[in-house]
Amino acid sequence: MASEKKVYDYAPARVRDQLLDVFRKRGGEATAADLVAQTGLPTTQVETEIKAVSDEYGARLRVTESGELLYSFPSGFRSRYRGFVPTFLRGWKAFKKTAARVGAALFKVWIVVMLVGYFVLFVALALVAMLASVAVSMSGNSRDSRSSDRGGGLGGLGGMMIFDTIIRIWFYSELFKDPYQRQYERDARSAGRSQKRPLYKAIFSFVFGDGDPDSGWEAVEKKAVVAFVQAHKGVVTMPEFMSITGLPPLEAEQRINRYLVEFEGSPEVTEGGAIYYSFPALMRRKDRADRSVGGSAPMRPIAAFSANPKKSNFWFAAINAVNFLFGTYFTLEATAHHSLLQTLYSGQYATHLVMTHGGDAFYLFVHQLLGKLGGIADPTALLGYGLGAVPLAFSIFFYGIPAVRSARLAARNERARVENLRRVVYRAAMDSPSAVRAGAIAPSADAARPKSAGAAERIVTELAAWSGADPKADGSFEFAELARTQKEAAALRAAIDTSKFELGDTVFDSHS
Repeated sequence: MASEKKVYDYAPARVRDQLLDVFRKRGGEATAADLVAQTGLPTTQVETEIKAVSDEYGARLRVTESGELLYSFPSGFRSRYRGFVPTFLRGWKAFKKTAARVGAALFKVWIVVMLVGYFVLFVALALVAMLASVAVSMSGNSRDSRSSDRGGGLGGLGGMMIFDTIIRIWFYSELFKDPYQRQYERDARSAGRSQKRPLYKAIFSFVFGDGDPDSGWEAVEKKAVVAFVQAHKGVVTMPEFMSITGLPPLEAEQRINRYLVEFEGSPEVTEGGAIYYSFPALMRRKDRADRSVGGSAPMRPIAAFSANPKKSNFWFAAINAVNFLFGTYFTLEATAHHSLLQTLYSGQYATHLVMTHGGDAFYLFVHQLLGKLGGIADPTALLGYGLGAVPLAFSIFFYGIPAVRSARLAARNERARVENLRRVVYRAAMDSPSAVRAGAIAPSADAARPKSAGAAERIVTELAAWSGADPKADGSFEFAELARTQKEAAALRAAIDTSKFELGDTVFDSHS
C-alpha cells in the first residue's frame, strides 16, 4: 500500500531496541527466524541489525550444521563502546525519553489545572458574589426608603438565584440523609478510590483518548501470519492469508507481495495449478514451540472512547460546561460595558453595585472586587481575557477535540468490524466451501458485527467474484476453486519433510 514504508526504509536504532528487548525478556538462543517471529520485523532488518547488536554487546555466536547462526548474550547487555561520544549519545537518548515523558506529564497537569482551576475560581467568585448580595439585601431591608429600588435579595444577580437554590437543595439533602446510606456511600467511595485512575490521566483520556488503538497492530498481524506459516510447514495460501489479515482480495494480493519481500518468500504453483506461497526461511528456527493458531485469527480490537467510567466523563463535561458559560459571560460583558465601567469608579454606584445593575451585576461586582480590593487599576482586560477569552477558548478546545475524535473513532471502529467480519466469512468459506450463505453467518463477537446492513452479503459476493464461485438456487455460493486450492495445499504440506529445516548440531562456537 502507498502508506506503507519500504523494507529498507527503517530506523536502525528502533530495530536494535526491539531485538534487545526480545533477548532481555526471553533470553536463550535465537536464530534470525526466531527473532522475526517474535518481533514481526522483516527478515532483512533483523539480519542487518542483529549484527550491530552482536558487535556492541558481545554476542555468543554458534553455527549449526545447516549453516544457521544462533545468537545469545550470556554476559548480559553491557555495551563495549566506551569514551565520551558513545556515553554522550546513550545519555542523550535517555534524556530525550525522559524529557518526552516529563513533557507529556506536564501537559496533562496543565489540562487539569485549566479545567479544575477555572471551575473552582468561578464557583468561588459566584459564592462571594452571592454572599455580598445577601449582605447588601439584609442591609437594605433596614432602610425602607431604598428597598423599592433594589429588587430584593439575589434578584440582581440573575442566575445566582438558581445557584443559591442548588446549594440549598444539596445542603438539606446531605443534612437529612439516612446514617446507613451515608456510611454505605463512604464505604463505596473508599473501595473505589483505590481503583480510580489519577485525575490527570482520566481527564487526558477524556480529551485525547488512550493512545492510537491501531498502534502495534501491524506487528500483531505479522506475528499471526508468521505463526501460521511456521505451524503449516512454511506454506500459506491466499484464502488462508486473507482469513488472517481480514483484507479484501485485491488488497490481500498487494500485501502478500510485501510479505514475500520482508520474509524471503516466493510464490509457487502445485502440480494441479494451485498457487501458494512458500517461506522456508521462517522455518529455520531454534524455538520448537507449537506455533499453531488453530482456526482462529486475531481480531482487530474495537476501541473505546476512553478508559474512564461514563460517570467520570459526564462530570468532566459538566465542569467544562460551567467554565464555558462563565467564559462566555465574561467575554460578552467585557466587550459591552466600557462606558458603564467609566461610571463605576466615580463613586456613584460603588456602594450598592450588586443590587442595581441586573444581569450585569456579577461582572461589575468582580470588576470592583479586583479593582478596589485587588489593587488593579483597570481589571477590564484581565476580566475579558483571563476570565473570558482564555477559559472560553479552552472550553471549546476541551469539547471540540473529543467531538472530532469520537466521530473518527466511530468510523475507525466500523472499518475494524468490517475487517473482522471478513475474517469470519473467509473462515466460513474455507470450512464449508460447498454452500456459503451470507444470512447464515452470525458472528458471536460484537467486534465482527458492523452497523451497516448487508455487510456480510457484500463480503460474500466480493469473495465469490474474486474466486469464481458459482451461485446456487438457494442464494448460497459454492467455492469450488477455493476448496481445490485448500485440498492441494493440504497434500503439499503432507509431502513436506520438516527435517530439512532442522538446525543440526553446533559446528562452531565463538565462546569455545
